[in-house]
Amino acid sequence: MFWRRKQKPVISPTALKLDGRELTLLARRYMDENGSPQEEGLGRGGRINTANGHVILSNDKGEVFVNHDISTVQCGELMSLGGAIFTGYNELTGHEDTIVVYYSARQ
Repeated sequence: MFWRRKQKPVISPTALKLDGRELTLLARRYMDENGSPQEEGLGRGGRINTANGHVILSNDKGEVFVNHDISTVQCGELMSLGGAIFTGYNELTGHEDTIVVYYSARQ
């Protein structure tokens, strides 16, 4: 009588919309030991792949961010609409990661 229905995981429509987008720059955001926000460049070029429920961000050297469950990744476009921020568990690093991607033109 007073039970909750199991909610389906929410898949970010932004992540699905950006599938196949070519990237110009990738950067990792993190907090340093003093608590100050930092950004580390990860390379140029690359692509966003969100097909089949996976999120894979790659640059010209290889994969940077891999998560096999798109429902656990938060994605939002930058206000300039020139890039996006992906936050979630990164299987390559083994911990929560925030990756900022920049793309050149709207498609």
